[in-house]
Amino acid sequence: MMRIRTPWIFTLGAGVYDALTAQEPWRRHCRALATGLRASRVLDLGIGPGVSGIELLRADPEIRLVGLDCSASMLTRARRHGSDAGVDLALIRGDAARLPFIDAAYDGAIGHSFLYLLADSDAVLREVHRVVRPGGTVGFLEPSNLGGRARGRALLDAYRIGGRFGTSMLLWTVFSALHGRYTPQRLASQLAHCGFIDTHVAPALNGLGLMATASRP
Repeated sequence: MMRIRTPWIFTLGAGVYDALTAQEPWRRHCRALATGLRASRVLDLGIGPGVSGIELLRADPEIRLVGLDCSASMLTRARRHGSDAGVDLALIRGDAARLPFIDAAYDGAIGHSFLYLLADSDAVLREVHRVVRPGGTVGFLEPSNLGGRARGRALLDAYRIGGRFGTSMLLWTVFSALHGRYTPQRLASQLAHCGFIDTHVAPALNGLGLMATASRP
């Protein structure tokens, strides 16, 4: 059996990330990922505590979704939240850099706050390219590299929406500063470099995030 390495942050930080995403602004953007997929078989990469997968199935109950994560702690939370929401999540523990699926197994794939955490995101995107069929679509929600003043204004606006949302965006901002953020150009360029086409990148989460969709030729 292949041994799966789980970075400590995905175990110790599972509760924090769960609290971060378990609110309507995050859920709304997860549902928005579904609208651009045009897919019936979907792989949710780094499903974490399950918010993205649950909201994807709420947006389109006909989707056959599989959620993958390297963290047993995250999958335990996802399983519990799916049960509470009345959603049957199919969950697999695995390494996104070595996906345990045959070529072209899925019509689409999503990643929610996922790519920026990876040591080799290009390698993972090439694996995603392999398991998504030709013509299939992908969607990613990642932190945006806003300038200092623009970021400050966006955080103030987030707090106007609600204290919990503002705090979650502040924590995401601090954490993403340690791991890396995306400009629209960098995100589009990376997807193109890994073989995807028709990339569209738009602001998300009050401008503090970017939502990208693309397709496999």
